[in-house]
Amino acid sequence: MAPSATNCATDTGEVTGTLDFTTFHNTINGKLVTTIETRTGINPATKTPNPSVPVSTKEDLDYAVSAGRAAFKSWSKTNVEERRKLILAWAEALKKHQEEFAKLLTLEQGKPV
Repeated sequence: MAPSATNCATDTGEVTGTLDFTTFHNTINGKLVTTIETRTGINPATKTPNPSVPVSTKEDLDYAVSAGRAAFKSWSKTNVEERRKLILAWAEALKKHQEEFAKLLTLEQGKPV
């Protein structure tokens, strides 16, 4: 499950879009994937509902595993320096949304930041 993204990253890992922390999808094969069923957790501190999240089926899982296996073929051929560059870009993208991720965790766990 991930926040919904709009044009979030380029091939080089540069963050170009936004994340929506109120709408959630699975991300499989680089695409946002919806599910038929969703569930809603409750913030334990306030007893208010959190945003709905996808409930995946066996087919969703099979699709994700298949996509992961296909992605591994090219990733395993990527040199260490390129991997490093992409992972650092991913970490920077996470940092840009650090406050939103922290808020999301507090909603899920009911703990203060």
